[in-house]
Amino acid sequence: MLTLLAVKSVWQNYAPTRAALGLLKMFRAMVNDSIRIGLVNDASSLRKLSLLSYNQLAHYDSPSCYKLCAISRAAGILASRKKSLKRGFATKEPIRSNHSLSPATGSR
Repeated sequence: MLTLLAVKSVWQNYAPTRAALGLLKMFRAMVNDSIRIGLVNDASSLRKLSLLSYNQLAHYDSPSCYKLCAISRAAGILASRKKSLKRGFATKEPIRSNHSLSPATGSR
């Protein structure tokens, strides 16, 4: 017997506060710095990018979980770009231009 689960989605408008916009800009800058470091050093794996860029992100006044999340996001972008180039697809410059922040899982 086939069972289907209904999923309901909701569209919600959100006007971020000034503080939230500041965090989003800082996160985007951290991702862009990690991408630049990865491009210079030809690093696309999470481990190598973490070793190279974590200390470089020390001047940002943010919790370490945001730095690690930014490095993870950059590693995903660089790995995707590397895969596309390997398959022969043209790619754009992989610098983030829009605001995005994924929730941190916190400590366990």
